[in-house]
Amino acid sequence: MVWRRNRRPSKDGNEGHLDEEETGRNEMPKEQSSRVKQSFKMPNPWTAIRIIFWKDTALVLWMVGSPYAIWYCVQASTPPIYKDVYGFNDFQVGLAYLPGGFGTVIGGYANGKLMDWNYKVTARHIGHTVDKVFGDDLNHFPIEKARARGSWYMLGVYLCALGDYGWAINFHAHMSIPLILQFVLAALCTAFQQTFNALLVDIFPASPSTAAATGNITRCALSAVAVAILQPMVDGMGRGWYFTLLSLVSGVGGIITNWLITTRGMTWRHPRLQINIIN
Repeated sequence: MVWRRNRRPSKDGNEGHLDEEETGRNEMPKEQSSRVKQSFKMPNPWTAIRIIFWKDTALVLWMVGSPYAIWYCVQASTPPIYKDVYGFNDFQVGLAYLPGGFGTVIGGYANGKLMDWNYKVTARHIGHTVDKVFGDDLNHFPIEKARARGSWYMLGVYLCALGDYGWAINFHAHMSIPLILQFVLAALCTAFQQTFNALLVDIFPASPSTAAATGNITRCALSAVAVAILQPMVDGMGRGWYFTLLSLVSGVGGIITNWLITTRGMTWRHPRLQINIIN
């Protein structure tokens, strides 16, 4: 704020009081305000939706949304499973969510460290020096390989844990077994979401918020479908075969998707960036 001080002489010729006039105001000129109002545009939802149809981003979005939908199915099925199979009351059913919560926290923290390590290892393998000040130029960096590195092993554990979860409940195994598997699934689902959400933003550097919105649309849509068919399919094929089917769709599909991201992702990303429709 800028102030101008004017001294007004008094009638007797002596120095008068200070007259302070505010000259720097926070108000925006009318012309500039009208230009700002005219330049505002409503966001176009199609911009977020059309990201889905790029080959490289469709694969990443599957890895973002599929584990999220699976974890939603596990959570949605928890109350009937522990009430009907193990005879839990409402309070005990609430406690049954704790292993998943711990898995989410621990999986997110551990995977953050793993992502940093994978990036450094990938950079070292190609002789690249990581720029910690200004960041790296990802146009010439295999960020897909850096992010997906090590996902093979996690996908294998994820596939087995999800199938075992269904059969453990189907055969009324000790309650500790499905609870432990819930912890494992929560940690792995969180790791996949964290890793491939980061990759989704990496491959859309000029529009990260749009890419993040697309990720939210995809995972919510897949979760809605998965939960909608949960009870009819459990009634028709049983919990064991239902979770086995989910493990094949999400786990085996994830292995194939991860392979395509690693081998084809960078090749498909460059033509998209050159078109410069979204970026």
